[in-house]
Amino acid sequence: MANITSSFTQLLPTEAFVAGISTNITGSYTYNGPEEFDVWVDDATGYVIKTDVTLAPPSAGYSRKTINAKDSSQLPMAYTLSHQFVENYTWTHTYTDVTMSNGDVYKKIDNPDLRDVYVVKWNKVSSQWEFEQIIKELENPNRDEAIRRRDYVKTYGDQYDFGATVNTKIDHYVAGVGTYLGNNPYYETWKYITLPDSVGTIPKIPADVQIELQKVSIAGVGGNV
Repeated sequence: MANITSSFTQLLPTEAFVAGISTNITGSYTYNGPEEFDVWVDDATGYVIKTDVTLAPPSAGYSRKTINAKDSSQLPMAYTLSHQFVENYTWTHTYTDVTMSNGDVYKKIDNPDLRDVYVVKWNKVSSQWEFEQIIKELENPNRDEAIRRRDYVKTYGDQYDFGATVNTKIDHYVAGVGTYLGNNPYYETWKYITLPDSVGTIPKIPADVQIELQKVSIAGVGGNV
Protein backbone atom coordinates (compact mmCIF):
# COMPACT_ATOMS: atom_id res chain seq x y z
CA MET A 1 0.00 0.00 0.00
CA ALA A 2 1.33 3.40 -0.98
CA ASN A 3 2.32 6.01 1.56
CA ILE A 4 0.88 9.50 1.35
CA THR A 5 1.79 12.94 2.65
CA SER A 6 -1.12 15.18 3.52
CA SER A 7 -1.25 18.47 5.44
CA PHE A 8 -4.26 19.74 7.37
CA THR A 9 -5.37 22.08 10.13
CA GLN A 10 -7.26 21.02 13.24
CA LEU A 11 -9.24 22.94 15.83
CA LEU A 12 -7.58 22.82 19.23
CA PRO A 13 -8.83 23.19 22.80
CA THR A 14 -9.20 26.77 23.98
CA GLU A 15 -6.75 25.77 26.72
CA ALA A 16 -4.87 22.50 27.06
CA PHE A 17 -6.42 20.08 29.57
CA VAL A 18 -9.43 22.34 30.27
CA ALA A 19 -12.78 21.37 28.76
CA GLY A 20 -13.71 23.35 25.66
CA ILE A 21 -12.76 23.32 21.98
CA SER A 22 -11.94 26.63 20.36
CA THR A 23 -13.73 27.84 17.25
CA ASN A 24 -10.69 29.74 15.98
CA ILE A 25 -7.51 28.26 17.49
CA THR A 26 -5.99 25.76 15.10
CA GLY A 27 -2.80 23.82 14.59
CA SER A 28 -1.16 22.79 11.32
CA TYR A 29 0.05 19.22 10.88
CA THR A 30 1.38 16.91 8.18
CA TYR A 31 0.60 13.22 7.96
CA ASN A 32 3.23 10.87 6.56
CA GLY A 33 2.14 7.26 6.43
CA PRO A 34 0.10 4.58 4.72
CA GLU A 35 -3.17 5.40 3.00
CA GLU A 36 -4.89 3.32 5.65
CA PHE A 37 -3.99 1.07 8.56
CA ASP A 38 -5.74 -1.16 11.06
CA VAL A 39 -5.90 -0.86 14.82
CA TRP A 40 -7.33 -2.77 17.74
CA VAL A 41 -10.08 -1.02 19.68
CA ASP A 42 -11.40 -1.73 23.16
CA ASP A 43 -15.11 -2.33 22.58
CA ALA A 44 -16.08 -0.98 26.00
CA THR A 45 -14.25 2.35 25.79
CA GLY A 46 -13.59 2.85 22.09
CA TYR A 47 -9.93 3.59 22.80
CA VAL A 48 -7.22 2.33 20.49
CA ILE A 49 -4.98 -0.20 22.22
CA LYS A 50 -2.69 -1.24 19.35
CA THR A 51 -1.79 0.39 16.04
CA ASP A 52 -0.85 -1.03 12.64
CA VAL A 53 -2.14 -4.55 13.22
CA THR A 54 -2.55 -7.27 10.61
CA LEU A 55 -4.49 -9.83 12.64
CA ALA A 56 -7.78 -9.90 14.50
CA PRO A 57 -7.62 -9.25 18.26
CA PRO A 58 -6.64 -12.36 20.23
CA SER A 59 -9.52 -12.13 22.69
CA ALA A 60 -13.15 -11.07 22.99
CA GLY A 61 -13.96 -7.49 23.89
CA TYR A 62 -11.77 -5.98 21.19
CA SER A 63 -12.35 -5.19 17.52
CA ARG A 64 -10.18 -4.52 14.49
CA LYS A 65 -10.93 -1.22 12.78
CA THR A 66 -9.46 0.61 9.81
CA ILE A 67 -8.38 4.25 9.72
CA ASN A 68 -8.42 5.77 6.25
CA ALA A 69 -5.98 8.67 5.97
CA LYS A 70 -7.38 9.58 2.54
CA ASP A 71 -10.66 10.53 4.22
CA SER A 72 -10.35 14.14 5.44
CA SER A 73 -12.56 13.40 8.45
CA GLN A 74 -10.23 10.60 9.55
CA LEU A 75 -6.93 12.23 8.57
CA PRO A 76 -6.37 14.00 11.94
CA MET A 77 -6.95 10.72 13.81
CA ALA A 78 -4.64 8.89 11.43
CA TYR A 79 -1.98 11.50 12.06
CA THR A 80 -2.34 11.22 15.83
CA LEU A 81 -1.78 7.46 15.70
CA SER A 82 0.82 7.44 12.95
CA HIS A 83 4.03 8.69 14.55
CA GLN A 84 5.40 5.17 14.67
CA PHE A 85 5.55 5.23 10.88
CA VAL A 86 8.08 8.09 10.93
CA GLU A 87 11.56 7.11 12.03
CA ASN A 88 12.82 9.19 14.95
CA TYR A 89 9.66 11.29 14.95
CA THR A 90 9.93 14.48 17.00
CA TRP A 91 7.69 17.44 17.63
CA THR A 92 9.28 20.73 18.63
CA HIS A 93 7.18 22.55 21.21
CA THR A 94 7.40 26.25 21.91
CA TYR A 95 6.35 27.72 25.23
CA THR A 96 5.18 30.90 26.87
CA ASP A 97 6.06 31.47 30.52
CA VAL A 98 2.99 32.20 32.66
CA THR A 99 3.59 33.37 36.24
CA MET A 100 1.02 31.93 38.63
CA SER A 101 -0.42 33.62 41.71
CA ASN A 102 2.14 32.00 44.03
CA GLY A 103 5.10 32.84 41.81
CA ASP A 104 5.42 29.45 40.13
CA VAL A 105 6.14 29.68 36.41
CA TYR A 106 3.99 27.51 34.13
CA LYS A 107 5.38 26.80 30.69
CA LYS A 108 2.29 26.99 28.50
CA ILE A 109 2.55 25.01 25.26
CA ASP A 110 1.98 27.33 22.30
CA ASN A 111 1.86 24.63 19.64
CA PRO A 112 0.56 21.32 20.98
CA ASP A 113 0.89 18.17 18.95
CA LEU A 114 -2.49 16.51 18.61
CA ARG A 115 -1.34 13.72 20.91
CA ASP A 116 -0.84 16.32 23.63
CA VAL A 117 -4.50 17.28 23.76
CA TYR A 118 -6.58 14.51 22.16
CA VAL A 119 -7.14 10.77 22.37
CA VAL A 120 -8.44 8.91 19.32
CA LYS A 121 -11.66 7.04 19.97
CA TRP A 122 -14.04 4.85 18.00
CA ASN A 123 -17.68 5.88 18.49
CA LYS A 124 -19.60 2.64 18.21
CA VAL A 125 -22.94 4.46 18.15
CA SER A 126 -22.12 6.57 15.10
CA SER A 127 -19.50 4.12 13.74
CA GLN A 128 -17.06 6.97 13.30
CA TRP A 129 -13.64 7.99 14.52
CA GLU A 130 -13.54 10.98 16.84
CA PHE A 131 -11.29 12.91 19.18
CA GLU A 132 -11.78 12.94 22.92
CA GLN A 133 -10.19 15.92 24.60
CA ILE A 134 -7.63 15.13 27.30
CA ILE A 135 -8.93 16.84 30.44
CA LYS A 136 -7.15 16.96 33.77
CA GLU A 137 -8.99 17.22 37.08
CA LEU A 138 -8.77 20.35 39.17
CA GLU A 139 -7.68 19.83 42.77
CA ASN A 140 -7.63 21.60 46.11
CA PRO A 141 -7.54 19.32 49.18
CA ASN A 142 -8.40 22.21 51.50
CA ARG A 143 -11.51 23.01 49.48
CA ASP A 144 -12.56 19.35 49.54
CA GLU A 145 -12.20 19.25 53.33
CA ALA A 146 -14.23 22.44 53.74
CA ILE A 147 -17.01 21.00 51.59
CA ARG A 148 -16.96 17.77 53.58
CA ARG A 149 -17.37 19.63 56.88
CA ARG A 150 -20.06 21.93 55.49
CA ASP A 151 -22.07 19.03 54.08
CA TYR A 152 -21.84 17.14 57.38
CA VAL A 153 -23.28 20.08 59.29
CA LYS A 154 -25.82 20.98 56.64
CA THR A 155 -27.16 17.42 56.42
CA TYR A 156 -28.40 17.61 60.00
CA GLY A 157 -29.21 21.30 59.89
CA ASP A 158 -31.63 20.66 57.02
CA GLN A 159 -33.33 17.79 58.85
CA TYR A 160 -33.61 18.97 62.45
CA ASP A 161 -34.66 22.04 64.41
CA PHE A 162 -32.05 22.52 67.12
CA GLY A 163 -33.56 25.69 68.47
CA ALA A 164 -32.86 29.30 67.57
CA THR A 165 -29.36 29.55 69.05
CA VAL A 166 -27.91 26.41 67.45
CA ASN A 167 -29.81 26.93 64.18
CA THR A 168 -28.27 30.39 63.88
CA LYS A 169 -24.79 29.03 64.57
CA ILE A 170 -25.32 26.39 61.87
CA ASP A 171 -26.38 29.06 59.39
CA HIS A 172 -23.36 31.19 60.25
CA TYR A 173 -21.06 28.19 59.94
CA VAL A 174 -22.39 27.23 56.52
CA ALA A 175 -22.11 30.85 55.37
CA GLY A 176 -18.53 30.99 56.69
CA VAL A 177 -17.58 27.92 54.70
CA GLY A 178 -19.19 29.53 51.67
CA THR A 179 -16.90 32.54 52.08
CA TYR A 180 -13.90 30.25 52.47
CA LEU A 181 -14.82 28.36 49.30
CA GLY A 182 -15.14 31.62 47.40
CA ASN A 183 -11.54 32.43 48.28
CA ASN A 184 -10.15 28.95 47.65
CA PRO A 185 -10.98 27.61 44.19
CA TYR A 186 -9.92 24.35 42.63
CA TYR A 187 -6.53 24.64 40.95
CA GLU A 188 -5.10 23.50 37.65
CA THR A 189 -2.41 21.51 39.42
CA TRP A 190 -0.26 20.95 36.31
CA LYS A 191 0.51 24.67 36.31
CA TYR A 192 2.06 24.65 39.77
CA ILE A 193 5.12 23.24 41.46
CA THR A 194 3.41 23.79 44.83
CA LEU A 195 -0.26 24.65 45.19
CA PRO A 196 -1.03 28.09 46.64
CA ASP A 197 -1.49 28.28 50.39
CA SER A 198 -4.99 28.31 51.77
CA VAL A 199 -6.56 31.76 51.90
CA GLY A 200 -7.74 31.86 55.49
CA THR A 201 -8.43 28.70 57.49
CA ILE A 202 -11.25 26.22 57.12
CA PRO A 203 -13.96 27.24 59.60
CA LYS A 204 -14.20 24.98 62.63
CA ILE A 205 -17.51 23.51 63.67
CA PRO A 206 -18.59 25.18 66.94
CA ALA A 207 -18.35 22.73 69.82
CA ASP A 208 -21.94 23.22 70.95
CA VAL A 209 -23.16 22.58 67.39
CA GLN A 210 -21.11 19.38 67.20
CA ILE A 211 -22.59 18.21 70.53
CA GLU A 212 -26.13 18.69 69.21
CA LEU A 213 -25.30 16.94 65.93
CA GLN A 214 -23.93 13.94 67.78
CA LYS A 215 -27.21 13.63 69.69
CA VAL A 216 -29.18 13.05 66.50
CA SER A 217 -26.51 11.19 64.58
CA ILE A 218 -27.92 8.13 62.84
CA ALA A 219 -25.76 5.50 61.22
CA GLY A 220 -25.68 6.09 57.49
CA VAL A 221 -26.98 9.65 57.68
CA GLY A 222 -24.58 12.54 57.65
CA GLY A 223 -21.61 10.62 58.96
CA ASN A 224 -19.03 11.92 61.39
CA VAL A 225 -16.32 14.55 61.17
